[in-house]
Order: sequence, then structure tokens, then C-alpha cells
Amino acid sequence: MTAWNDLVSTVLLGTRRRTLDPAGLPHGIREIAEQRAEPAEQALVAAAAYTGYRRAGQRPLTGVDPEPAAAEDNRPLIPAVARARLVHLLSANRPELVEEWLATVADKGFRVPAERLPALADAARTRVSLRAPLAAVAGPVGAWLGERNPDWAFLVAAADDTSDDAWQFGTAARRQAWLERVLVADPARAREALAAAWSTEPADVRATFLALLGEHLTDEDEPFVEAALGDRAAGVREVALRLIGRYPDSASGERMIERLRACVTVRSRALRADVLEFTPPEPDDSLIRDGIRVPPGPGQGTARLRAIIAAAPLRFWAELGTPGELAGMLVEGPPLNVVRESWATAALRQGNEQWAQALVEAEPSGRSTAALIGVLSPEQQAATVAKLTRGLPIEALTRLILDLPQPWPAELGTVLLDWVAGQRDHRLVAHAAALIAKAVPVACLGHPLAEIPLPGEAAPWRRAVAETLSFRREMHKELA
Repeated sequence: MTAWNDLVSTVLLGTRRRTLDPAGLPHGIREIAEQRAEPAEQALVAAAAYTGYRRAGQRPLTGVDPEPAAAEDNRPLIPAVARARLVHLLSANRPELVEEWLATVADKGFRVPAERLPALADAARTRVSLRAPLAAVAGPVGAWLGERNPDWAFLVAAADDTSDDAWQFGTAARRQAWLERVLVADPARAREALAAAWSTEPADVRATFLALLGEHLTDEDEPFVEAALGDRAAGVREVALRLIGRYPDSASGERMIERLRACVTVRSRALRADVLEFTPPEPDDSLIRDGIRVPPGPGQGTARLRAIIAAAPLRFWAELGTPGELAGMLVEGPPLNVVRESWATAALRQGNEQWAQALVEAEPSGRSTAALIGVLSPEQQAATVAKLTRGLPIEALTRLILDLPQPWPAELGTVLLDWVAGQRDHRLVAHAAALIAKAVPVACLGHPLAEIPLPGEAAPWRRAVAETLSFRREMHKELA
């Protein structure tokens, strides 16, 4: 039994049941213990000294090279008041405000004190949305930390590395950062590297890389995107279907139009509204090439029709009527909601404002309404939501507000704050108002909701809205 185990057993059992033999202790500890006459006192003193010895009583290592220092970061530090704000943000557990604060710091070209980076990195471990702004703010010090702590590896992507080694041998985060940078700095090189590695990448990586390419899409990328439609992974095909919609004259789109033309007609009825008649498309193995794979089972015809409508260029429908006319027509064949949802998917993929507006007006409380509003221009978003605040039931309206894609334009933020200001106390209003206060853009933070003093009997949620708006306004002022 080692000297430490012998000492622990003696202390736990007591010196009446077990005797400590000081001869087995390390030299320095034995000298300290032998200065005590009582066996119990001798054991306790030895245990205290041995504990410190085990923690720090080791000879220094020799022949070890010190860690190289992080590269110098010449960006200015955030102002002192902003440093105090960061401490408050970290202790208040407000991750959505931490994300906004980091994005603002990065945009202003500041850096944070190095001693705050570990706490921020730990917060980003469990909240992925913090990683990109933190990596930008952390700079070379963050990359240095990420290389030494695997839990913070996402910080390594902040290094401005465009070398081939980063692409060939880097982590997933580092390779993604490389592709993002090189698509801007050297597009031809980035596309060549992506094409060469494509067939060996895992499905989730292919989907991520294809989505990154979509942020820099050009006419030359059409063949690559069309080839991805036949990918074996559903996630990759979904990204490819979304991107191919940006090519209104693509070969895939032409094939979809021909399939759709054989499935739909308009039947006119005297003194009554026209009807869109659909017939389910026949099974067609060539659909696989265009990214459409329908699993076997009941309803295959409707599933194929849904996929074809969603993938066909919306210019096809001009042969049959305007978006407003078609969205309001009766439907025979598939359920009406199937057709409208398919049109909504097509409008989202192709970014078609006219169709998005028509579908919102046809079904204001539809499942895709919030996403379709995001397709509209800032002015039209504000006008459409203002109209919906006057017509939708509170349940449908709050659900819509929670689903509106962010970031919101200032025009929309003002409409939503005006709506909050005019509402009575209601739990659903309180829920929506909390999101609105956190999501409106900086230009809206001077709204009267944050300026006008509230009466003492004001509901807690109203005070929370005012406090959030004021807190955010001060936060941005400190970094101005």
C-alpha cells in the first residue's frame, strides 16, 4: 500500500484502530509530522501537508519548449463601459443579446479582452449562433485558444487562412471558413477545390458546402447545381432544388414545365369562378434526375404533383392567369392546400414577390405566410403585416409574428412596435412582444415604447419590453 493510501486509511479509521508509520512518508512530510507528539495530530498534519505535496510538490519539467504566443491583434479594445456591459450580459444569461453584442463589436472592428474569451467560448459551445460572431471578435487569440482546447475548435475558423492545407487537412469548421473566404477572394479556385472534393465529402458536408456556394451563385454554377439534384442524399437534393429555382431557364425547369403542362388545365364555368383541374402525373424514373424521389405507398400521384409544382418555374402559370387569379381559384383533383403549399415552396425558392403577395392575400393564416412575407420588399412587408394586424385573430397573428424570418427591416419593426403599443394585456401579446423587443433592428430602438414612462400599475411584460429596448439602445451607444 502506498504511503498516501496508508495515510488516508489511518485518518478515516482513526488512530485508535490504525497506527501511522511516518517512515513511509516522503522526507519533508515526515519531518513535519514527527514534530507532533499526539498520533491523531500527527496523522492530520501529515494529511494536510501531503495533500499540498500531491497538488504542487512536483519537480519542474525540463526540456519543454514554451507555447508560442498568439499572433498580435492590433484592433482597439472595446470601450470600458462596453467591458462592463459584457460582464453583465454573461451573468444575466441573455444569449440572444450576447449574439447581437458580439455582431456589433465585430462590425465596429473592436476586440474583447483576452481574459473574457474563455467564458464567451464556453457559452458558444451550447449556442451555435454565437460561434460565428465570436470567432470574428476573438481573432488570432481565439484561434490560438481553439487550437489548444478541442471544445473551442470553432474559434480556429477565425484565422484568415486561405492556404491549401486549411482546405485539405483542416477541421470541418476550418474548411467551411476557407470556402467562404476563397469564394470571395478567388472564386475559380474555390469552385475547382469544391468540385474535386465533392464525391468524397459526407452528405451533411456536401449540403453545407452547396448552401455556401448558393450565397455566391453565378450562371456558371448551373451545371453543378443541376448535377446535385440527383445526389443520393435528401439534404443535398433539397438545397439543390432551392438553388435551381434561381435559374428560371434551366434545363431542369423546362422539364418540369413540360410535366406540369400535361397535368393542369383551367376549366371555365358560366357565371361562376374558373376551376384549376389537375391530373396526377404518371410514374417517371426521370424525375430522380431532377431531384424528386417519391417513396412508395398511397398518395404517390399527389406527392409527385406537389413536387413538380414546387420545382417548376413560376413563369409557366402566366399561360393560365395572374398569380392573384390563380391563387383564388377553386381546385379539382388534389386538395387546395396541397396546391397552395406547392406554389408557396416555388415562390420561396425563386424569390417571386408577386406570387408571395398573392398567396398571403389568398390565405393570410397559412402555414407559409410568415416565410412568404420574408420574400417581399421592406416596404411591402410592413404594409402587409400592418394589414394582417387589423384582420387576423390574436392567436394567428402572434403565431405569424413568432415565425417571421429575421432580420426584420426597420419598416416592419416599427409596425410591430406600434402594434404592441396599442394592445391590451394578453398572454399571447406578451409572448410576441418579448420577441419583438429583442428582434427589431437598431433603427427602431428609439420607439416611444422605450421612451414614455410607464404608470405604476403597468403589466410586467410592458416593463420588460421597455427595459429590453432601452438596454439594447444603450448597448449600441456604448459601441458607437
